[in-house]
Amino acid sequence: MYHILVVDDQQAEIDAIEWLIQKHALPFSVAQANDGEAALEYIRGHQVDLLFTDIRMPFMDGLELIKQAKLVIPDLKVLIYSAYGEFEYAQKAIQLGTVSYMLKPLDVKEFLKTFQSIIVILEDERLQKEKVELLIKGFHKGVAYEKEKLLFDLLQGRESDADYEERAAFAGLNDLANKRLYMIMMGLQNHFFDQHHTEATEFLQSTCKHEMLLLNMNEYQSVMLVVIDPASKNNDNQHELMSYGEEVKEWLETRFDRRSFIIVGSPVDKLEGLHDEFIQMEELMNFRFFMDRSVVCSKDDESIHDHIDDESLDLMLKEIYTTITRKEYHTLEYQIEFLIGSMRNSKRFSSMYAKLLFTEIFKKIVEPQGKKNSSLLKDGLERIALCNSIAELRQVILSVFQEYLLRIETAPDDQSRKVIEDVQTLIQMEYGSDIGVDYLANRVFLSPSYLSFLFKKSTGQSLIKYITAVRMERAKELLRESTIKVVDIASIVGFANTSYFNLMFKQHNGLTPIQYREGGGRR
Repeated sequence: MYHILVVDDQQAEIDAIEWLIQKHALPFSVAQANDGEAALEYIRGHQVDLLFTDIRMPFMDGLELIKQAKLVIPDLKVLIYSAYGEFEYAQKAIQLGTVSYMLKPLDVKEFLKTFQSIIVILEDERLQKEKVELLIKGFHKGVAYEKEKLLFDLLQGRESDADYEERAAFAGLNDLANKRLYMIMMGLQNHFFDQHHTEATEFLQSTCKHEMLLLNMNEYQSVMLVVIDPASKNNDNQHELMSYGEEVKEWLETRFDRRSFIIVGSPVDKLEGLHDEFIQMEELMNFRFFMDRSVVCSKDDESIHDHIDDESLDLMLKEIYTTITRKEYHTLEYQIEFLIGSMRNSKRFSSMYAKLLFTEIFKKIVEPQGKKNSSLLKDGLERIALCNSIAELRQVILSVFQEYLLRIETAPDDQSRKVIEDVQTLIQMEYGSDIGVDYLANRVFLSPSYLSFLFKKSTGQSLIKYITAVRMERAKELLRESTIKVVDIASIVGFANTSYFNLMFKQHNGLTPIQYREGGGRR
């Protein structure tokens, strides 16, 4: 529907024109004005596609109206109608850029013919405008995707390819070269970012005071990259972003009833530094089970360990004692490292309590071996007793434990490898289901945090990344070797949301599922 403004000092003329437009179902909504000044005021406040005006009118004639209206809407289409005696005025109006003119009294056939030609012009311009807007939108979308892909690669520590500089310039990454960057990592226990990506992005963009970009890492975790003027003070930035993290946490709880864990990273002055900070934040994310606070700062080492509670400690000790009974010594080494890390710098535990705790653990390890390890037991207990800090205790307990492993006849890698292989098998069998860390940990009788720690330590990648990689490989196989619809493939490989599946597939493979299939599975 287009908008026409009919201007004439004779109301009967306006009514007749509006009647013709309605009778012949022409695609125009009609507005009216009885003089040039009223018409110009209307044009200044409304969208008008076609001005249909008489020439001789009080206050402001048609020629002046056309001239002023063109200043407001340069591409405004103008159609004039005039009596025979005003033809010289009509000629002047044509010079001002009118589409056509008609003579009074109006001839219906001429009226319809003229309007049909104007409709064709308006329709052509509309289609051309939409085409240009679509091209611009596509360009900006391509730039946004390339920017996200490059940043995603930087976080993962992937090496730059030969076209990196050109791609970075195209995506506008060079604009970040002299800016201070902060990352805010958001982690949730259940599916979230695949189901609420759009709403989450809109909320973060509308509430963050700085330029930001949201990178979806997987269904459970996203990273918000915040760009800040380097002239501002670091401490002020950190305090502001910590407060903002609390706001995001509150929104997730109020809007979705979801518990989240949010980490505010340290400032990064170079893009190349994003990877190291990201790794540190991911390590911190693995400890979230043991923390009371939901919003922490990555540079605060104590925040990782200060809040281990009695229930968490009991759970870790039970797992350690079970591992000792099963003689799963390689797994035990990770568990001891994990427990020490959780207690390090904690104000809840005295050095005496820590010594007693690890003395008991060490006894349970060595005493079953009998007299042949009596000297090792005695030496280890004496060294533990002389420790003056948790850090020193860590060094002693791990060195003594390593010495013990050298003395016993066992294959220390077998048990932990068996756990990881069992988890990998479960993922290969059940990738199409809603599997996550909690589910897998329950299946192999470990805590979610410890399983994540063990899996990352053993394979070099997080459990969630491995699940996503398995799903992506299966999706590519189905795209190459079957004619199953993309929406069905998304469901088969465990994605409830097809749009999110398309987003993750393109992020990991550089192509949409349709493009990958049409290209014969080549990348």
